[in-house]
Amino acid sequence: MSESVLKKEFRGADLQRLRNLIQGKMGDKTSVSSGYVKDHVDRKEGEIWEEDSRQWTIKNGVKQTISKLQAVRDVALTPLFCPDCKTLMKHRYDNQFYKIHRHCFDCHIQFEAEVKKEGRWEEYQNQIQNSEIDGMINNYEIWVDDLLNETNDGFVTELGEVESWSKVNRGKIIKQKEEAIEYLKKLKK
Repeated sequence: MSESVLKKEFRGADLQRLRNLIQGKMGDKTSVSSGYVKDHVDRKEGEIWEEDSRQWTIKNGVKQTISKLQAVRDVALTPLFCPDCKTLMKHRYDNQFYKIHRHCFDCHIQFEAEVKKEGRWEEYQNQIQNSEIDGMINNYEIWVDDLLNETNDGFVTELGEVESWSKVNRGKIIKQKEEAIEYLKKLKK
């Protein structure tokens, strides 16, 4: 019965690999081979280099690629702990407040309490309202400019005839745009 249990023997390379792992020599080779050998460059923690048209780095001892969208990912990810108070971000509003204010909900409550205590609450509210109005103005300008630059010179019917549908009065639209922006600017405090 003992023969049937151990049908496979360990090779010398397997034993050497186990010895290397026990001794902490993770990268040592267990066999000798010949042929093409790639130049080995020792990299340090946090070093960034380009290889095979990709960027690489070493993080926590592991070689990792750096994505082209890493900066976007870093902005979009909510950390586990608040950068200001270092507490666990577990409140249901923490994710939303981090994306806007870059700290947790509790830190923002404390910030607003300090603003009220200092007597700057109305100024703070006006600043928020003005920034929202500035955003609306910017979005409106982009929308109107896109409409003006849109090329819709005609439409081809089923019969193959071209019908002109663009009878846009550019001057009138620009004038209305400026009037709307002036109205929005008057709403600012």
